[in-house]
Amino acid sequence: MKRLLFIAICFCMALSVSAGKKKDFVDYRYELTLAKENVAATSGFKVFKVWSYGKKKELLTKDICMRNAVHGLLFKGLAANDSGTQGNVRPLCPEGYQAHKEYFDRFFESGEYRQFVQFTSRGAQSAGDVIKGKKEWQVGMLVQVNLNGLRKRLEKDGIIEGARSIFSR
Repeated sequence: MKRLLFIAICFCMALSVSAGKKKDFVDYRYELTLAKENVAATSGFKVFKVWSYGKKKELLTKDICMRNAVHGLLFKGLAANDSGTQGNVRPLCPEGYQAHKEYFDRFFESGEYRQFVQFTSRGAQSAGDVIKGKKEWQVGMLVQVNLNGLRKRLEKDGIIEGARSIFSR
């Protein structure tokens, strides 16, 4: 009887933990824009603003913004605002998330992406970076992503081909 009660309690706890995670998950809803602020990037890094969208402002944390910034450079890229190409970044993994789903699920769930992104202003937000729309919130943060480091990691893990392999064909 005690064993059955123990199993039932463990099962209920597992259900409540998994339900809580599902409810607080924030979708990958964002856009990337080149920073209007004059912020110099270190060589191999890219500075830009990530705008994250969600129904609850408290769920749009700094961590979600960092995750979205890395996700954006991996799968969407970054387009320059003007007609020039300075600032354009092509997606590092243009075939998309699904092509290496297990790898990217682990990469984002474990928090490994955090080693490639940081805030340029220690996470401080400028006026106008938290906007309440009609149905959702929009939160903007200025970030710096180690583009070269991220590219090297993906090459090392066999997710993308390195430039050397392209020229050695």
